[in-house]
Amino acid sequence: MADEPSYVSIADASKPNPGRIYDFVLGGNHNFEVDRQAAQEVLKQIPFFPKLARLMRWFLGEAVRRLAADGYMQFMDFASGLPTNDHIHQITPAGTKVIYSDIDAVTVAYGQEILKDNRDARYVKCNAGKPENLLGAAVTSQLFGNNRRIVIGFNGIAFFLSNDDVGHAMKVLYDWTAPGSRLFLCDACFEGASISPTLQETFNIYEKLGQPMTFRSLDTLKQLIQPWKVREPGFLPLEEWIGMKAVVAEETQKADEVIVRGAILER
Repeated sequence: MADEPSYVSIADASKPNPGRIYDFVLGGNHNFEVDRQAAQEVLKQIPFFPKLARLMRWFLGEAVRRLAADGYMQFMDFASGLPTNDHIHQITPAGTKVIYSDIDAVTVAYGQEILKDNRDARYVKCNAGKPENLLGAAVTSQLFGNNRRIVIGFNGIAFFLSNDDVGHAMKVLYDWTAPGSRLFLCDACFEGASISPTLQETFNIYEKLGQPMTFRSLDTLKQLIQPWKVREPGFLPLEEWIGMKAVVAEETQKADEVIVRGAILER
């Protein structure tokens, strides 16, 4: 069973919350001053973060629109963040069923409040590294019935999971879904010879927020996603997916030695 969150006040402004920080950098209004202050500290070290956050959300939109056009009407999303700013339920046809999830109880409480009048969308607490908790939850059978030909969203979460957790999640999701299912994901692929001071500081910031990061090579990622198969056009930098190669400045890529790549996988 998925973890059912105990009541968490969505008005709690006592400490920064990763979901609200992400909402702020995306231009949303579901955040507090404490979140905006924390975001400014993050931006001092990684000033390109708003561009990266928008790229990841734009990639999500591109993948979802393509898959909705192929007739998919059931989406299960992990590490969803707040369901605002062009999230799945906002860009899919009416009647599309969406299950959002996140490990953070405050984010889940916010999400439930935002979606409380939407009968086709749910928000529950789940660790993306242990998707079996959501797959076996009552909400999944209630919303999807017996149809396991679905789309899985794994967008911008892999770099917050260990290699073991990513490999486990990919295998569990593959075994549970029906043939013809799809999975879209993006991950920060480390392509440098060593970790730069800027990249190390990024690690430190997220460690303090309780979200340690793991950057891996593209070759390692390709091994971890098996037995899912990569659909054309393969793993592309996010800016290429959305036709905006100039969005991420060349010096930023060089400084960070990391390229965030996305792909759509098939079962």
